[in-house]
Amino acid sequence: MHWRRRRGRGETEPPWAWQRRERWRGRWGLRRRLTFFFTFVALTAVFLTTWFTLGAVYSALFGDAPRAGGQEGGWWNWRQGAWGDPQFAQARELFGRITGTAFWSGTLAFLLASVAAAVVTRILTRPLVALTDGAKRLEAGERGLRLRVPRSNDELQALTVAFNSLATGLERQEAWRRNLVADIAHDLRTPLAVLRSEIEAMQDGVVPLGGEGLGRLHAQVMLLSKLVDDLRTLSLAESGGLPLRLEVVELEPFLRGVVGMFSPRAAQAGMGLELQLPPSRLSARFDPAQITRVLGNLLDNAVRYAAGPVELSATPHEGGVKLWVRDHGPGLGPEALERVFERFYRGDASRTRAEGSGGSGLGLTIARAIVEAHGGRLEAANHPEGGAVFSLILPPDPPAEAGR
Repeated sequence: MHWRRRRGRGETEPPWAWQRRERWRGRWGLRRRLTFFFTFVALTAVFLTTWFTLGAVYSALFGDAPRAGGQEGGWWNWRQGAWGDPQFAQARELFGRITGTAFWSGTLAFLLASVAAAVVTRILTRPLVALTDGAKRLEAGERGLRLRVPRSNDELQALTVAFNSLATGLERQEAWRRNLVADIAHDLRTPLAVLRSEIEAMQDGVVPLGGEGLGRLHAQVMLLSKLVDDLRTLSLAESGGLPLRLEVVELEPFLRGVVGMFSPRAAQAGMGLELQLPPSRLSARFDPAQITRVLGNLLDNAVRYAAGPVELSATPHEGGVKLWVRDHGPGLGPEALERVFERFYRGDASRTRAEGSGGSGLGLTIARAIVEAHGGRLEAANHPEGGAVFSLILPPDPPAEAGR
């Protein structure tokens, strides 16, 4: 037996209690309550209309009829008045016919109102029943579910559209989760396989236990460590928990320091790294360490995948600043432009971790998350003269929660 905890209360209840309550809710659901309500309103309207109509007819027929003694007419004349008066008898007969007609008309109106209320409430509650059933099917794990959108341009249509959007979002999130697990497993498999083979070779005496072998083991351990650190940073950035130490930074010395840091990497690849600054002084408020990480990732990608010089520039933009990195390579294809910021997406599938040139596939995703944590945005495009351009736009004032 499965006991349930009552909503909003601390005690639990046995199955028969909540099953009985569910059956009671089924008997007195929204549709029946609305039907009874509309029927009651119709009955009240028919009763009041009939009552006042008969009252007006009665007053017109008997209100002014004299009775014995010269007193005014009224109810007394109806019960005790001039029964032998032919006109009075005709009035009584006419009033009886009117009363009977009003009764049957009211009964017919009541029945028609009940049927109309049942039909209307069924039309109103049918989308809600479908939504309830759809929610239960989603909870049970069914995917690919879409509800028929009502033709009426009202709140029920908007609610159904929102439900279908929710189902689509759940499918997308579930597919993303499966792909994420598969990508993480794939990225962990390569260094773990290398570690296993190296260690087994050392155990079998095939590879001597020396500095070269330990160096290879250390390199694979560092790859694993970097992947774990990247996943943690991405999780913090996307959840709003990445700590940022915001400060006002002069861009010229900051960017010169970034260029000096990555110039040896560019020189090793036989490429130049150029810095272009506006004549006026620029400053912005951001976390220097995190923005250095973003620019380092952009410069590293440019050096890795492009040919020719790499440009790092800064310009004023909408009260803030715009930093952009441009390479002179082939640029980004349509698929790459659309997916370049996705997790574990690598623009050059031929470059692998074994070759030592592949990254974790999280660099650009982390870079965008860091920039968005500053209240800015990171965009990718192709330059008209060739090559790819990554633009980092920082607002004049980061959001208040960015520095928390």
